[in-house]
Amino acid sequence: MIKHVLRSWRSLRLNEALVFVSAALLFGAIDLTSLLELRVGHQLPEVVARHLSLPLVSCAVLLLCWLPAARSSAIHPARRRRLVAATLLGSALTMAVIYPLADALPWPSLCDLYAQMHGKPRCTMFRMTAVIGDTLWIFMPALMIVGMLEFHSLRRRQDQAAQDLLREHSQLRRHALAARLAALQAQVDPALLFDALVSVEQAYAGRDPGASARLERLIRHLRVALPRLRDAGATLGGEAELIASYLDLLRDLGDHAPAFDCELGSRGATPLPPMLLLPLVQRALRLGRPGRCWLKAGAGITLGFDQGGLCNEDADLASLRERLAVLDGRLLCTSSEDRTEFMLELP
Repeated sequence: MIKHVLRSWRSLRLNEALVFVSAALLFGAIDLTSLLELRVGHQLPEVVARHLSLPLVSCAVLLLCWLPAARSSAIHPARRRRLVAATLLGSALTMAVIYPLADALPWPSLCDLYAQMHGKPRCTMFRMTAVIGDTLWIFMPALMIVGMLEFHSLRRRQDQAAQDLLREHSQLRRHALAARLAALQAQVDPALLFDALVSVEQAYAGRDPGASARLERLIRHLRVALPRLRDAGATLGGEAELIASYLDLLRDLGDHAPAFDCELGSRGATPLPPMLLLPLVQRALRLGRPGRCWLKAGAGITLGFDQGGLCNEDADLASLRERLAVLDGRLLCTSSEDRTEFMLELP
């Protein structure tokens, strides 16, 4: 209990302190409006000091009582009752502190000045009949301030919960995308494999000297294309190898395949979501007949073709852009008459 109280006092936020202090100064200023009707003279600084210091002391007592209740569980069913009880307790303790403090202060009050002007004795702060009224005079404004702070705290918790929910939703989308990409990575075109196997079989049957090399290229493609379940994730170098093996397989089948140049430097081990580059190559071959394809890694990842007109939006590009958007990335495309480059920007 004591540890909770001490922790709550240390957790006081600047905006909370400013709210209480501002309210205290406001009520002190309201009391000082009576100065317009009195001639204070040289006692003005003392009167102002008295009528501003007492509300500030009240503010401190209320804060010390409110903080333990405010820092209690936000979902506790008795939280509101705790706040009301803490505010009422703070109001009562405030009066218990203010009465002796007001009598001990040497500075005159407005009541003292008024009594002095009319030849009456000095005002007495403590009156048993006024205790309840004075306590309620503190309690009601304090309760409104506490309610305002609680509403603000509730809004802040709701906003935080909404942000956490959005963050969780984003993570779920990322996981779903990763699962989709893994499924895409696991897909091997059965028609392509069948044609490749038939080609290898025919090469061996015809005693083609290149049959062994064809078989090795097919095995290489299967090794990089089939899912690697134990891998932590795809890399830029692995995706480049997948493109190269795919194009080699197309050449063995007698299909058109562009020459492939790869310049990755030291970024070959850079993590990269799978199946972002090969679909661009397949799309380029479906839409045209590029003679050369290149992959470079710099500020971004650039995949280029020596053929223009490949930037037109279609379902394949839209799908890639959607995947990259979930990963906080972008797909940019620039095209000229005889050149097209795709740039992938990833965080």
